[in-house]
Amino acid sequence: MHDDQLTPENIIKAAEILKLKNKESLLDIKNKYRSLAKKWHPDSCKEKQKDCEEKIREISWAYNIIKNYCQNYLYDFKKGEIIDNLPRDIQAQEKLKRQFKKGSLWS
Repeated sequence: MHDDQLTPENIIKAAEILKLKNKESLLDIKNKYRSLAKKWHPDSCKEKQKDCEEKIREISWAYNIIKNYCQNYLYDFKKGEIIDNLPRDIQAQEKLKRQFKKGSLWS
C-alpha cells in the first residue's frame, strides 16, 4: 500500500496515476479522477475483480494526495506568478498587454 505522506515523490506518483499534465485546474483534476474511478470501479470494471479493486484503491490514494497538496499549496500573489498560473488564453492576453502596454489597443 502507498504512503499517505505529502512528499514530492508521492505527489509526482499520484499525478502519474491520475495522468495529470504539468498544469491542471482543480476541475480537470476532479474530472480525470472521476473518469478513472468510473473505469476501474469493481462494479463496472472489465478486468479481474482483484485487479479492479487494487486499481481503484490506487486511484483513490492518488486523488487524496493531490487534493491534500492543492489544499495546502501556498499561493504566490506576485503579479508575475499570478499571470503564470492563469489559464493560457488569459496568460497570453496579459503578456501581450505587458509587451505593448504603451500602444493604443489597451490605453
